[in-house]
Amino acid sequence: MSKELTAQEKKVIEQYSGFPEGKRLSYTKANETEFIITMHYLHKFLKDGAIIADIGAGGGTYTKALAEEGHKVDAVELTPEYVKQMRQEFAGNDRIRVFEGNARDLSFLKDDAYDLVLLMGPIYSLKDFDERKQACKEALRIAKPGAPVFIAFCLQDAPLIHEIFMSEDPAGEITTIGYDHEKALVTDNTGSSRILDTIRVVDELIDDLCIETNAQKVCRFTQDGMSQIISKYVNSMSDESFAEWIQYLIATAERTDLMGYSDHIVQVIKK
Repeated sequence: MSKELTAQEKKVIEQYSGFPEGKRLSYTKANETEFIITMHYLHKFLKDGAIIADIGAGGGTYTKALAEEGHKVDAVELTPEYVKQMRQEFAGNDRIRVFEGNARDLSFLKDDAYDLVLLMGPIYSLKDFDERKQACKEALRIAKPGAPVFIAFCLQDAPLIHEIFMSEDPAGEITTIGYDHEKALVTDNTGSSRILDTIRVVDELIDDLCIETNAQKVCRFTQDGMSQIISKYVNSMSDESFAEWIQYLIATAERTDLMGYSDHIVQVIKK
């Protein structure tokens, strides 16, 4: 990598090493909603034989799915363990190239080269506002003119509710994190590299980015809606009921009044 890792990026590598990220989007129905809804939106933009950059590819879930649909994918990942796993899994697949790299510096990828760019992980692993903006600018740089860039964020309320308030001892659990009781905000997600944002913070970053780069907002959608908050019920749904739940999530994915209760949201922008 051409840039020295920050303390936060080292924390990311430490946290995710040994974690089965490649299985995270499939081991429960609630987790699977994130993948299903995101693929639904990707299909709105993708044409046959697209060239895609998957920045922060993790275990390669989207890389694999998109390559299987006939697209070419360059997967970039910070965590060496995941890079090794993907290189082993995708060895001999001429539709996939795997790079160990940093979202803040994609200088090994060409300008205006990709029909779609995924940035679904790096931003909620970066604390610094300018570093976040730099990663977004790099994603825009490698995208073709008019190509969509998918930027994912983790929000405050859904993780706070399902990880703290739905635990057996919420009062005890809440002492393990930095928490502003008056504003009901997580100020330090202690022990995790995942940065939790409010919609206001997301807007500040995206608005600044669009002003500085002349990029345009396309849409914003929730990746999992309320699935994690009510995961106990989602996971016990029959296949027929789960299909209805997915339809509900698709129909409400862009509703601003529900946006804050999703674990993850994606802002789509274009050059």
